[in-house]
Amino acid sequence: MSFKVLIVDDDSGIRKLLGRFLEREGFTAIEAENGLEGVEIAKKEQPDLIILDVMMPQMDGLTAARLIKFYKPLSEVPIIFLTAKDAEKEIELAEEARAEAYITKPFDVRQVIEVVKSLFEKM
Repeated sequence: MSFKVLIVDDDSGIRKLLGRFLEREGFTAIEAENGLEGVEIAKKEQPDLIILDVMMPQMDGLTAARLIKFYKPLSEVPIIFLTAKDAEKEIELAEEARAEAYITKPFDVRQVIEVVKSLFEKM
């Protein structure tokens, strides 16, 4: 079985890069370009894990994460936040949104893949 990973980021380059590396590792990657679209696609596609940018137009990642976790069928789906911010307050907010991991940009794709794999091993 291939795990489905939803990548939500307003930067198409980041979405494509992560998607390509995830698919090389045997995962199925799906994409959304903002938080609002991410919530809609998450409800429709029921991903096994979500990689979510914090700063996006239309709906930020923290709001999207809260909506996703509030939706019962997705309440246990692990979320990894990707963000350019490294402030302690942002990490606190990510924890409040029940994120399983927090990775700052710029990031090493291998680091993201390792976090994804470790979260799936815990499932």
